[in-house]
Amino acid sequence: MTNVVFIDWMEKDLIIYEFTRTGNDYELADTRSVSLEHGFSPSVLDSLFEEKPDNLYVSLPLDLLTLREQSFPFADKEKIQDTIAYELEGTLLDSIDAYSIDHVITETFDDSSKVMAVCLEKTKLQEIIWTFSSAGLNPKVITSIDLWLYGGKGEDFLGKPISDRSVRAETARKELDSPSINLRKNELAYTGDIEKFIKKIRVTAVLLLVLLVLIGVFSTLRLTSAKKENRELSGQMQSLYRKVFPGEKKIVDVGRQFQGKYNTLKKKKEALAGISMLDILLEVALKNDRAATFHELNADGKNIILKGTAESFEDVETIKNSFATSFSTVKVTDSSSSADKKVAFTIQMLEKKL
Repeated sequence: MTNVVFIDWMEKDLIIYEFTRTGNDYELADTRSVSLEHGFSPSVLDSLFEEKPDNLYVSLPLDLLTLREQSFPFADKEKIQDTIAYELEGTLLDSIDAYSIDHVITETFDDSSKVMAVCLEKTKLQEIIWTFSSAGLNPKVITSIDLWLYGGKGEDFLGKPISDRSVRAETARKELDSPSINLRKNELAYTGDIEKFIKKIRVTAVLLLVLLVLIGVFSTLRLTSAKKENRELSGQMQSLYRKVFPGEKKIVDVGRQFQGKYNTLKKKKEALAGISMLDILLEVALKNDRAATFHELNADGKNIILKGTAESFEDVETIKNSFATSFSTVKVTDSSSSADKKVAFTIQMLEKKL
């Protein structure tokens, strides 16, 4: 349920109609009035409400408005609004830019219409808006219910305004659904809803900023953890790489270097007409257990020849015996001491047949 207030500004009084809105229906909840004996002022308006309404409509008396009858060769309301200012040029006391202008269509024909132009000096309108705002009020719509009461017919405006409050209250209720005019236009347009929206946006923005900060903190913690895990994995990969390729001294990119080695070995496998070089290399690496450093591996489809260096002849013998469990006819064909006190050796063996 929403409360809506309509202030009907008459010559000597302000009539206040309070409506309650449920769905699309408005129901009159209260009516009261205040005298304008001491003039229209912020203090008078401030005394009207204990709690300022968010939805406020105001009706101006006709004596504040300038009215001009016009004819148009069409009846489209938007098109009339776009062109009416040009039609009024020269008919007002000041430039049309000095007025806030709206209109009501009083008669329509097949290809034309009659219109009552409603004009109010912007300086006067600004003064009215300022008076309301000084009392903490911000009208959404500034209209005139007398345009409803007289059907927009200029010849009736010269008579005494209809003062029956029940009639005026019902007319005010109709204005809530569809205002006959609204002089709050362009630079003087109502911006309360926008301001409320901006406030909500600001609150949302603050909450979003807090959320982004929290996300940033969690992301930083996760990134730090991921970097630590990455360093540990990188260390493990380098350790495995050195175990598989003990002769490789410089490791820059384990993944690319291993892929390069793999591609090279794959090409050699294809060139060796079916000899399972990768399996042989893997078996050699597993059996070696870093007891020796191999620098050459040859396979001709029958014999497998390994060349390398070890710390001692005993190490060479140990290596030969370990290979004997996976290969057949393993024998050391050459071994000799080198200048660096290491033993250079050559092992020849055959692939074990299943």
